[in-house]
Amino acid sequence: MKNRLLLSALFSLILSSCSKEQNKPLPEVEDVAPMFVPVGATVVVSGNNFSTTTPNNQVTFNGVPGTISSASQTQLIVTVPIGAFSEELRAAEIYVTVDGQRNSTPLYLKSDNFPEISSIEPSSGPVGTVITIRGRNFNTDINRSSVVFWENTTGPPRRTPLSATSTAIQVAVPAGTGTGDVCLMTYVTPDKSKYLSDCRVFTVTP
Repeated sequence: MKNRLLLSALFSLILSSCSKEQNKPLPEVEDVAPMFVPVGATVVVSGNNFSTTTPNNQVTFNGVPGTISSASQTQLIVTVPIGAFSEELRAAEIYVTVDGQRNSTPLYLKSDNFPEISSIEPSSGPVGTVITIRGRNFNTDINRSSVVFWENTTGPPRRTPLSATSTAIQVAVPAGTGTGDVCLMTYVTPDKSKYLSDCRVFTVTP
């Protein structure tokens, strides 16, 4: 009889423990700041239902765990790890796992290493027009950037900028350009075999 009572009590304890685990609220991820960062930077992930015990939390960037330096119920301070971004991925999916439970919808952290075009001024014009490409993270060395225009007939025309700052590049629209993407390419290797790019549409007029 005692054995039955002990087994019943143990079974009830296990069920109670499982029920508590299942009733734990999922972590909620609401914001990450700053939004644009390089690898090695510190970001603040804000939300709810985080553990105040730092090791009980895990934050991954495209599947790579970051280092959490402090934790509260609503904020995690994390260092962006090597491997969070790649040449193909401008953004990292951020997931938070707390006591084995992961939030269902990721946040996205953007790499601060990629050029980003905010506007082309003017956005239309004939061949020969000098346009200003505005944005961020441009290479200030004109020989380390190229502007590729949508082709109208043969291969895509490519031009070296006339001038360059980190936020603005000027270039003349070359012959053979058709209406379509204008892509700014920033080279990351001396032989120009690897590059980062961003594109916007330019309309060619007669």
